[in-house]
Amino acid sequence: MKLAPVYSAFAQCKTAKITQSIINTGQHYDSEMSTDFIKELDLSIPDYNLNVHTKTQAEFVGKSMVEIDKVITRLHSDLIIVYGDTNSTLAGAMVAAKSNIPLAHVEAGLREFDLTIPEETNKRAIDAISNLLFAPSQVAADQLESEQVPGDIHFVGDVTFDLIKHLESTIDNTYPEIKSKYNLEDNYILATCHRAINTDHPEKLEAILSALNTCGRQVIFPIHPRTAKAITSNGLSDYLNSDRIITLGPLPYLETQALLKNCNQVVTDSGGLIKEAYFHKVPAIIIDTQTEWVETVESGLHIITGPDSNKIVTATKNHHPIANSQQYYGEGNASHLIMKYCLSYLNKKLTN
Repeated sequence: MKLAPVYSAFAQCKTAKITQSIINTGQHYDSEMSTDFIKELDLSIPDYNLNVHTKTQAEFVGKSMVEIDKVITRLHSDLIIVYGDTNSTLAGAMVAAKSNIPLAHVEAGLREFDLTIPEETNKRAIDAISNLLFAPSQVAADQLESEQVPGDIHFVGDVTFDLIKHLESTIDNTYPEIKSKYNLEDNYILATCHRAINTDHPEKLEAILSALNTCGRQVIFPIHPRTAKAITSNGLSDYLNSDRIITLGPLPYLETQALLKNCNQVVTDSGGLIKEAYFHKVPAIIIDTQTEWVETVESGLHIITGPDSNKIVTATKNHHPIANSQQYYGEGNASHLIMKYCLSYLNKKLTN
């Protein structure tokens, strides 16, 4: 999702001849999910599909680096752009640094200040070696300044906000069919749970499922493959045996956004949904103990309950704030600014 608007901005550039190549490591194991996203967002099919599948994170990063390096060597790239904080992102960033190729990090500067979270170590490592750091918020840019990272810091806004603004009418047109398809009530809750901090701890996962079961509202619950496996292996399926809970498989992007925009609340541990809910002005109940999207909580629209059943249920009943109009994540032109700063950097590099 993050790549789509940036790829489009470079593709539409009329001031420079740009050739783009997309590398897909295969970190998202569900090939159907990846294919759906590519079709919906009108992306080019990845030029390189590495199909890296391993048992451990360290093995994934190492194997991905080897395969990415083979591609980069053939491409003779002038710039590598990585997105977010995944293990694929870390692998790509490390290859760029080892190959002395300029590196740009989209979504730089986000922090949860907990090094037990795999994504946190990825973020810090990537930001430390990036030449261009594109922060989605002023808070993120200030964090990078405080860490004195050596690269160029730019507050550009959030690229997902660009995407949602671009797709707004399509999202709106998608909803009527979805409402009929799932027989949605006016105050339904959208729920997701996929982070290892919740799925790898049965007592936390049980508390979350118990809350969804007892909140007394219609709950739409698209279940991540990791979560489905954890529910089954820990004998927690009975919590989903309710006519008030509609369980679904992973959903296409547009359907997810239509459900999110029109729900009464979202219960989630997904960083992506947390910020997207803010863009849609939908209250979020965060079932993690922190979030890197701190502005959404400080605004009052979102609330952190953690995986606490009582707190989650209480929030579903009582947390109904009115969204304010303050936008912390740019003006919806982050992708254009990223393109501009990248081309400026490369032009300076050529003339020096």
